Amino acid sequence: MAERTGEERKTGRGRRWVCRLLLLAAAVAVCLGAAARFRAELAREDALRAQLAGYEEQTQQLRQALTRNQAALDAARDTIARMEEYTLLAPDGTPPAYTQLYPELYAPAWDGAQAEYEKAVCLTFDDGPSANTDQILDILERYGVKATFFVVGRTGEADQQRLRDIVAAGHTLGIHSWSHDYRKIYASVEAYLEDFNQLYQWIHQVTGVYPRVFRFPGGSINAYNAGVYQEIIAEMTRRGFVYFDWNVSAQDATATPRPAADIAADCLKGVGYNLAVVLSHDSAARCTTVQALPAVIEGYRDAGYTFLPLNPGITPIIMGYRMSR
Repeated sequence: MAERTGEERKTGRGRRWVCRLLLLAAAVAVCLGAAARFRAELAREDALRAQLAGYEEQTQQLRQALTRNQAALDAARDTIARMEEYTLLAPDGTPPAYTQLYPELYAPAWDGAQAEYEKAVCLTFDDGPSANTDQILDILERYGVKATFFVVGRTGEADQQRLRDIVAAGHTLGIHSWSHDYRKIYASVEAYLEDFNQLYQWIHQVTGVYPRVFRFPGGSINAYNAGVYQEIIAEMTRRGFVYFDWNVSAQDATATPRPAADIAADCLKGVGYNLAVVLSHDSAARCTTVQALPAVIEGYRDAGYTFLPLNPGITPIIMGYRMSR
């Protein structure tokens, strides 16, 4: 074979370099394509992650909504169960006629939460307002304590101002009764509703608020309402009101005032309860109840109690029902 000339050798080397460059270009193109696909894959993965995060947030929101709806459903079922137990219907299934009375007599909706507490005390004062209410409000303000006042019908200007002062100070204003005449108000469900509505509308007229809570004169079960208390409780529950009895008493509803020290000692018998609802009075004759109040507050405070005004979010203390015979 004839030896290649220098020119042919140069041409061969040039072709080899061209081939190498073409191969290199192809390899670079492959790498660039792979890099582009990798970047696109990363972008898709980021988009999927963002989409997944959105789905997880939506799922969490749906879970929370489901929990709220379940709580509302449970509350509705509980209400239905109570109404089935206590609402009295005629044989044909129609409700009593008194359910149609006072169509505006319904408690305002409660949008607060169920109260959570450990060692709580609710100080309550019945039968006011009176001049003693002024002193009680001053003491409560001095100690930074909120309480509950279950009031009766008082139309004087000074007592109207006391109602406004109770509300302005952040205390709970509740219904006791307009007349406090046991025989009159417990004569029938209709009589009870008439008395209750009179005070309910009066409080709104004077203070601009409608109460949600109430206390039966004499407690939810007493010697005057034995034949009608179940119907009254059912009807007031149907109308959305919450009633509170008590598990601690000042024992101050006496013909003559008791010593302040004795009242304080009785009020402090709730120390040890998880929830103590203390019954006391702020009518005009209860001056020693006022005198006992600082010792009561200090006793519960020193025992580590939180002071709460009553509201529908607090589990009511109620009296037990008598056995059927």
